[in-house]
Amino acid sequence: MNDLTPSYEPDVGQVILEGRPAGPAGEAGLVPVTGVDLAFDRGDGHLIRVVADAPDQTTAALLTRLFGPQAACVLDELVTSAAEPGARVPALSPEPVLCAALSSLARLDAARDTSPAPRRSPWWAAEAAVLAEQAGLHDRARAETGRLRSGIVPHRPCTPELDVAAEVEELEKDSVRRPGLNWMLDLALVPAGLFRPGLSPHTDLLVRHEGGAGFVAVEAVLAPGADVADAGRCQARLVDPAVRRVLAQADCQLTESRIRAELRLPFPRDELDGAWIEVVEGPHRPVRSAKAHLIRRALRWADAALRAERAPAGLAPQSTAEDWTALSVIAWQRCRHDWAAAGDSARATAPPVPGAQAPGPAYLAEVLGY
Repeated sequence: MNDLTPSYEPDVGQVILEGRPAGPAGEAGLVPVTGVDLAFDRGDGHLIRVVADAPDQTTAALLTRLFGPQAACVLDELVTSAAEPGARVPALSPEPVLCAALSSLARLDAARDTSPAPRRSPWWAAEAAVLAEQAGLHDRARAETGRLRSGIVPHRPCTPELDVAAEVEELEKDSVRRPGLNWMLDLALVPAGLFRPGLSPHTDLLVRHEGGAGFVAVEAVLAPGADVADAGRCQARLVDPAVRRVLAQADCQLTESRIRAELRLPFPRDELDGAWIEVVEGPHRPVRSAKAHLIRRALRWADAALRAERAPAGLAPQSTAEDWTALSVIAWQRCRHDWAAAGDSARATAPPVPGAQAPGPAYLAEVLGY
């Protein structure tokens, strides 16, 4: 059972239903109708949370479909009794079929944002349209169909740079190196759709150390069709999250299908344990805490693990099932390590659920590779 406990926040006029918290893979969000925000676990897909504005006809209809005809009475009672101390209302459980369709759509949206397969691929839109129609979100289905029609292009396979076996080999080597720099390409810090993610956080950013010259070269691959003007507004920087300070920064230069920046190190690399390399839009982005960096990377490792469990043939056609399995194992290990370092022991030690992490078969855009 996936019961959610309702509460009401009179200051903002919102009904909130809370279920089991997210596991190590984090959340996938969805706004099925204006005024309703849903959050699902990216791993097993369960409904975590519903935040709804004070129900009007649209939100009430969605909540009734999701929680059954008793939902309206329960939520009305909740709102009217909010001022009464100790007022209690029964938990609500979502309708399984609709919840599964909404969950699949939310997780597809999350996967589309972080996949090496192009975000503009018509196959993302085709799959989203089917899921939206199954969930009764007809406006969303029509919008995705419009994107599908405008995005149909001749077959364009992914570049042959993606090699799962090579990724695993690099990660295994990295695990025995001394502590030092951390890095991550956080897509929330750069213009949407600018960069093509790699197979894991390790290769989202390509960081090469030139010891004699005292700098590191930072490179990221542009997504197909990316706006080069957006790339010109980005900077690579070295930050110390412990004191929220930028230690070094450099403008990104466009080189063919990549951006490149050279960061001069203020100290020897082995003295920079705890420092992070990142790419941001503009020079004034605040430096986040070490915990925030670790959480964001833990979620990215989980995203990489989920994709590896799906073993999408179109992203790396030469890679074997064993290669993908090895990548999944390492990615989950790194994910849990970062959760532990961030102080979240529950997510760090959450046992895997066999067959539950992967959200079904691989997505069409990743199977076809474009």
